[in-house]
Amino acid sequence: MALTVEDGTGLTGADAFISLVYFKAYADKRGRSYAAYTDTQIEQAIVRATDYMSESFNWAGFKLKERGNSDGEQALAWPRTYVADRNGYDLADDIVPSEVERATAEVALYEMANPNGMQPAYVAHDRVKMEKVASIAVQYDLSRTDAEGARPVLLIVRDLIGQFLDNRGGSRLSGRTMRA
Repeated sequence: MALTVEDGTGLTGADAFISLVYFKAYADKRGRSYAAYTDTQIEQAIVRATDYMSESFNWAGFKLKERGNSDGEQALAWPRTYVADRNGYDLADDIVPSEVERATAEVALYEMANPNGMQPAYVAHDRVKMEKVASIAVQYDLSRTDAEGARPVLLIVRDLIGQFLDNRGGSRLSGRTMRA
């Protein structure tokens, strides 16, 4: 299997934010093992991780090549225009930020061990509220009963990419302050 890694030009056929080489270097630096997996399994996890990263968040800014672009719409959520980092500096519109790449590697590590774990099948009425076996009873926290609550939360991913999410809470008439 060959990955088509987004190179910052808004490729119409991209299926990955990171390469196999990037993934292995990332995992090696952090002492995370992938020895039990083939390169094909790792690449499949990278594609699933990229799908999750690209489709599961409301990113700030706009795709570099939106639908209707004469060169075709880019396949993934990045690269983007009009995005600033947590310090207010504009990001170049021809990159996938390193934080997105690192978050993709983290999700791929999770996906290797838990295929489709970030995109689980979810049926709301199948949730168990309470189970009792003999004298042991367990009641589950059902405070979050929507489909999003069925996904695991990888805090490192949130910490890495939170600055790039569109979290507008105020008036649509007010804008963001950005440093030039």
